[in-house]
Amino acid sequence: MSNAQLEDKAAQLARQNRDIELKNAEIEQASRELEERAKQLALASRYKSQFLANVSHELRTPLNSLLILARLLAQNADGNLSGKQVEYANVIHSSGSDLLQLINDLLDLSKAEAGRMEIHPEDVLLTTLADDLRSVFGPLAAEKRLEFDVLMDANVPPVMYTDRQRLRQVLANLLSNAIKFTQAGKVGLSVRMGGPQDGPAPVAFSVTDTGIGISPENLDAIFGAFEQGDGTTSRSYGGTGLGLAICNEIAHQLGGRVVAESELGRGSVFTLVLPLSRPGTTHAAEPDSAIGMPTAPPPVIVAAEWNGAVRAVDAGLPGVLHRSVAPAGPHDGLRGRKVLIVDDDVRNVFAITSILELYGMSVVHAADGRQCIDILGSSKDIDLVLMDVMMPEMDGYETMTAIRQIPRLARLPVIAVTARAMTEDRDRSMASGASDYVTKPVDTEELLSCMDRCLTVSLSPSQAGLRARAGLPAAQLPGK
Repeated sequence: MSNAQLEDKAAQLARQNRDIELKNAEIEQASRELEERAKQLALASRYKSQFLANVSHELRTPLNSLLILARLLAQNADGNLSGKQVEYANVIHSSGSDLLQLINDLLDLSKAEAGRMEIHPEDVLLTTLADDLRSVFGPLAAEKRLEFDVLMDANVPPVMYTDRQRLRQVLANLLSNAIKFTQAGKVGLSVRMGGPQDGPAPVAFSVTDTGIGISPENLDAIFGAFEQGDGTTSRSYGGTGLGLAICNEIAHQLGGRVVAESELGRGSVFTLVLPLSRPGTTHAAEPDSAIGMPTAPPPVIVAAEWNGAVRAVDAGLPGVLHRSVAPAGPHDGLRGRKVLIVDDDVRNVFAITSILELYGMSVVHAADGRQCIDILGSSKDIDLVLMDVMMPEMDGYETMTAIRQIPRLARLPVIAVTARAMTEDRDRSMASGASDYVTKPVDTEELLSCMDRCLTVSLSPSQAGLRARAGLPAAQLPGK
């Protein structure tokens, strides 16, 4: 009996061992499958980022020249266009700006969904932000004969700690929607302490309108991408429905939320609720820490007076392009500078050259990286290089790396001007030797300010001191 029992026990143990081995094999197989899926997800994420970067580049490149040249045509400096033709140019610029906004929205939404949206908190002076929004949206409301105001309660602290650009982006989107969907009555922004479902001491930014409102069945869906209060093909208002989805994602990134209240036919209230300081920070904003430091006005695609005829660019051969008379102004230090534009797209060269010549600069063009190196090797008077990234054969990254390997060019300002607008593109540009980075479509003021900074930094201490003693801007001294 004992031997039989022992044999039974041994058989049970053997079966258990086989079951355990089978389970271990299944677990190992599942682990391998999970690891493989993780690799596939990482690969898919990398492909998505690459795709977005390429789409951004391909869409922004033609937009760059379209926006710049449409604005220059609309200014009609020579007075040889009819009123209707100027109107056409303004419509082209407006439509291009709308398309650019759509591209930016798609990129923002993709970055937010991937958890890659960058947040840069700082002290934000709320009165300055309110004045900025009032100056931008007041005229838009006036065009539709709407009442408009921005009100701030007396108990709201003057400063909060958050990402100023992202906060402005959300409020601007909510105000744009409110004006768009309101035909009569008023639109307003109020800033107060507290909000719906209050947490500890939040700040509530409420955008109120007397517009068309949203039906209860659509209220919960409007924060989804491509969703709208009226999504039918017969709807009266256009748009993609991306704005509120992006606002919602940004609010979460800032540690807050967006709450919507609406009644069909009677208007809506969208409230952005944010903490005074972002979660996880120990920063305490001092009431006077940002007083007297106004934020910059919203950027303008092209903010230059056109003086003189636009000159054509020779796309095939490098050479000095004609110089035009520059207007006096904050960038007068750029007058007389010689700039090398490295870009294989003649449209972009044409558009950017038109701007630079306006400010008294002379321009040399290289169609690719190898031509750029040749020109820099033979010319000793190039003050600055504007470098495109996406070029055949020798791209901008390789070219900037090659430039930095030449001792004589170690301090030459090189600004990457590219339609690739992803975070990693900036990092890669800077790692390759760029002095700074500007995205297309080019904001004229941003580009000129960037050039001013780079030219000033490139001066030796003795040159900068000489310029300061003369009482002149350091950037006006030749950098060589």
